[in-house]
Amino acid sequence: MEGILARLAVIALTVIAFAAVGVNAMSAFSRNKSAQMVMDTAHLITNARAGFAQSGNGYANFTTANGQDLINAGIIPSNMVRNGSTVVDVWGNSMSFGSANNGAQGVVTFGGGGSETKAQCGDVVAGMKDYVSLAVGGTTFTASNPPDQVTASKACTDTASIVVTFQ
Repeated sequence: MEGILARLAVIALTVIAFAAVGVNAMSAFSRNKSAQMVMDTAHLITNARAGFAQSGNGYANFTTANGQDLINAGIIPSNMVRNGSTVVDVWGNSMSFGSANNGAQGVVTFGGGGSETKAQCGDVVAGMKDYVSLAVGGTTFTASNPPDQVTASKACTDTASIVVTFQ
């Protein structure tokens, strides 16, 4: 009888261990998506600066309507392109592009499709750097007032769009 109970205890502990591994793997995957979004956005902004900042038009042509041209010019990182013409974030939401301040600034909008979690949104917002402003959930952060993990999380929801304005 003791042998059977010991085996059942071992089986139960094994199941619990596998469940813990699964939970940790899911958490790591979630954080990886956030980190990937931060890197993708930084790459896109770097490419946009190289392609637009010195032109006479500034970011005036950095628009969603010019998406295919942005892809063809290599401004949009290839891992953000689906079916050759649709630009998406890591959660599969369509991204949009625009300009502000008479073309002096570029604007990137992503998220908001309900497929990212509040925690992922918070990780992205807290991880973003080198912007003029970053707006999420009615809260706007600036380079002089950047978010920490707590303020980023408070601003985020599961359906929040993130708007990054850069120069």
